[in-house]
Amino acid sequence: MKWSDQPPNWNTPIGEKIDRFLQAVAERFPDYSDTIVVFGSATIHLRLDPTFTSADADLRVSSKDIMPFKALTEDIGMGKSGKDEGIFYLDITPPSAFKSTESWYGRAHTETRHGIKIMMPQVRDVLVGKLHRYRKPSVIGIEPKDLRAFLRVQELSGGHPTEAELLKDVLLCPHAWHLQMSGAVTDFRRNLEDLWPLLYHKPLDVKEQIIRPLMHEMELSGYTESQDWMELVRALVPTRL
Repeated sequence: MKWSDQPPNWNTPIGEKIDRFLQAVAERFPDYSDTIVVFGSATIHLRLDPTFTSADADLRVSSKDIMPFKALTEDIGMGKSGKDEGIFYLDITPPSAFKSTESWYGRAHTETRHGIKIMMPQVRDVLVGKLHRYRKPSVIGIEPKDLRAFLRVQELSGGHPTEAELLKDVLLCPHAWHLQMSGAVTDFRRNLEDLWPLLYHKPLDVKEQIIRPLMHEMELSGYTESQDWMELVRALVPTRL
């Protein structure tokens, strides 16, 4: 899909900033050999639309201690301390910060810049990642900047992701449909249900379009007594929406 898997363009406003950080990483940490993942809206900027900008760029560092990398962003003038002043910053995150489909890793773009290994998810996986965003109980509706991302990608790509494409991808997030310990549905489900009418002008039937197909898949595999099966059964009738 050309809308999702274009290679990144580093000659963009955000691309040049990230590239400067990568060069600084290579200079300060010459023995660093792990992968840095660029995700979030910066991926849309780099892979689809260089005019689509954000206040920050998310970089997932595969390291037990991310504080030296955070300090580096401050030293080169792209640290989070400039957030309140409206200065563009790099948000250095641990590996757990990016969640998406179970297939994102295998279809991501990879390359090496300044000796640093880079991985960048496809746009489709970045959009699904936005559905994992945490929501306070009092929040109503999907995060406006996430809706903006979906609508902009749809506008530029001639309608992608289509209903079928997005359904296919959210079915690759089976654990996102399990109930929370409180018995409430996940933020992922709430975000998707709020997004669907805005994107496709009709409601999403989560039980029939997602949970039952996931259960059917487990039936075919013979996992009807597994914990995952039981979680999906519980999700058919959540205690709290």
